[in-house]
Amino acid sequence: MLSFAFSAEQEDFRRQLRKFAETELAPRYRERAARAEFSFEAHRQLADLGVLGIGLPEEYGGSGEPDPITLGLATEALAYGDVNVAAAPVQVGLVAGQLAWGGRQAVVQAWLPRLIAGEVVAAIAVTEPAGGSDVAALRTEAKKVAGGWVLNGEKIAITHATSAAVGLVYAREPGSRGHDGISCFAMDLGSPGVGRTPTPGMGALPLCWGGLSFEDVFVPDDGLVGAAGRGFAGAMRHFDFSRPALGLLCLGAAQASIDEAAAWAVEREAFGRPLAAFQGVSFPLAEHATYLEAARWLCYRSLWTRESGAQHTQYAAMSKWWPPIVAKDAIEAALVTFGNLGYSIELPLQQRYRDVASYLIADGTAGIQKRIIATAMMGRTAAR
Repeated sequence: MLSFAFSAEQEDFRRQLRKFAETELAPRYRERAARAEFSFEAHRQLADLGVLGIGLPEEYGGSGEPDPITLGLATEALAYGDVNVAAAPVQVGLVAGQLAWGGRQAVVQAWLPRLIAGEVVAAIAVTEPAGGSDVAALRTEAKKVAGGWVLNGEKIAITHATSAAVGLVYAREPGSRGHDGISCFAMDLGSPGVGRTPTPGMGALPLCWGGLSFEDVFVPDDGLVGAAGRGFAGAMRHFDFSRPALGLLCLGAAQASIDEAAAWAVEREAFGRPLAAFQGVSFPLAEHATYLEAARWLCYRSLWTRESGAQHTQYAAMSKWWPPIVAKDAIEAALVTFGNLGYSIELPLQQRYRDVASYLIADGTAGIQKRIIATAMMGRTAAR
């Protein structure tokens, strides 16, 4: 029989993180969100809770084998208190996972324990000015030289661009085209020739978005992650993990907003009755609660499919385009429920709205995700 139950250990972990989110993260959410600075204080707290090592090798401080469902649970629970801090396990899982299973020993030993301990953060540098979501069109070049590679190029819209110590940089061999010839390199972002440019947005400021430039940056042989010229496939496989995790991140923030709006509707009175007594108030909240629940299980379906080893690219894409929209709409409904107070900076609703809106774009827009889904659908149809 199909079961929607998490293990007892997972439930205990989720409750622990939810309590941490409510008591430790939520009270300072708006304060952190107002600064374009990465919060290492909160990040190290996550490390102490074991969040940053989920599914990573034990010898480096992790929990062991890949565990996408537990990581999704952690992300959702933490986002209830601070959607920006909650991005940490996704980013660490995305970068450290590639290092752990594809990196050379010297680089793994240099960076993985520090990432899991929360001492440093990492960036993944794919997007470029001329390519956007078209990874096959990237232009950053990696020329083979004695002892390593020399990289030249530019990346934009990079999470942790101004705060990361290490980055996974995707670059192609000179003269290569399309997906062929793209490799992944673990680069010390303090290396000579690396430039950083902040690009503050209307939200998600603590994620330190910005651009990276590379001018004759040398990366030693040990910096190659995976096989040379095969980086595209490796990147896509890991994005299939991050997309449902980001969906859950948005939904965690939206659930906090709906819960706050429901409590307010019971407490606040109008025309001698609680707001909750008016269907014009209670029914929209009921509708959004339904959408949140449906979107939540879509994300866990994707993570469960990944854990079982089955193909799940289309589920990951579904989990990225729809849940952020569901979450954004739910936060907007909660904001309206509070009236003018909801729009004010006294409440976290307006901040969550702006922070969650970033995920309408990050990691691929809805249009890109629908293209992935449609391609999978047409491929199955053609194979019949």
